[in-house]
Amino acid sequence: MRLIALLFLVAGSACVTVAPRERAAVVLPPSVWPQDTTIHWYDVDGDSEPELRSVMDAKGPPDSAGNRHDAYTAWYVTWRFPFSRTEEGCSTGPVTTSVRIDVTLPRWRAPAGSLLVKKWRRYLDSLAEHESGHRETGFNAATEITEVLPALPAKPTCEEAEEAANAAAREVLARHQKRDADYDLETSHGATQGAVFP
Repeated sequence: MRLIALLFLVAGSACVTVAPRERAAVVLPPSVWPQDTTIHWYDVDGDSEPELRSVMDAKGPPDSAGNRHDAYTAWYVTWRFPFSRTEEGCSTGPVTTSVRIDVTLPRWRAPAGSLLVKKWRRYLDSLAEHESGHRETGFNAATEITEVLPALPAKPTCEEAEEAANAAAREVLARHQKRDADYDLETSHGATQGAVFP
């Protein structure tokens, strides 16, 4: 009787090793984005639509107000100009601008053979379309700065010309930040462009 009990205990303690399912990141190829755009990824784990949605709600990038979104685009515009001195006073010479674009997107490591991959790829394509609209706003702001600053009237001193130019540039940025916010309202943060998951 003891021998049978011992054999039962040995058999009961045996374990089975199951190989983990292989996973591969499902992301947009780098060629989708111009070289002036830096992509940042946040990892999303899950095997089902509700799991993926829950993780994006918890880990999505926050906007300036702290609200989380599935993706987020930040643009930064800087400007430079020489001074032009004439009898009328001092004004800006030709203005040059530089634009930096940072886009944050979800990166899902999908299990091999997942039926959600196709749906996720369509979702990423729609996110890319929406975020490209924000990217374009940054470049529009830069273009407007190059047009507005040289058109400012000359000031008695170059210090005053610089102050007026920087104030005008900041006004342009504020207008375009408002356009970004309006764009999100018009598109429901990309929902009307298909950027909805699930």
